[in-house]
Amino acid sequence: MGADDLPARRSRRSQLIEAALAPGAFPPAERERLAGALAFFIGTEAMLITKDVLQLGEAEAAAVKSWAMGAPVEAAAVSDS
Repeated sequence: MGADDLPARRSRRSQLIEAALAPGAFPPAERERLAGALAFFIGTEAMLITKDVLQLGEAEAAAVKSWAMGAPVEAAAVSDS
């Protein structure tokens, strides 16, 4: 069985991000780009980086991820203006 034969993993994070973004707040192309950028900060990958690589505690990891998610949101808002 090759890589192309493996079933695609269902991505619940995309559904969560789409639900969190206010409808109509961004044009469709910008909303899609923003959703893709935010996906980096949600899920096991982000947890592994903040805990294992950066060795942050719970509160600090949450603060770093929250701050990091704000940057693409602000950039999308500016480019939409």
